Amino acid sequence: MKNLIFVLTLTLIGCGNNKADHNEALIKNTIDDIRLGWENGDGAAFRKHFLDWDGARYFEGGGQNEGLEDLIVNHVEPEAELGLGLVFDNIQTHFEGNFA
Repeated sequence: MKNLIFVLTLTLIGCGNNKADHNEALIKNTIDDIRLGWENGDGAAFRKHFLDWDGARYFEGGGQNEGLEDLIVNHVEPEAELGLGLVFDNIQTHFEGNFA
């Protein structure tokens, strides 16, 4: 099974201590949305949650992808047929100012 590494930096506007629990739940929901998108070959979650711009690169176990569409078309969609399951466990969220 290919190793899949995504580094996610999420900007949270107005993230104060009183919002930390809510924002942590949002982050976990985003990660779960991406996991389900990968497992089901559905690029919608990636288009919703990942940034894409001219020159963007996405890295995974098989190498790099140039742009979000390259990642979706060449990995997310076809690899769903392999029936791979992703597991994200021991998720720890740390907040610094407006970043998590």
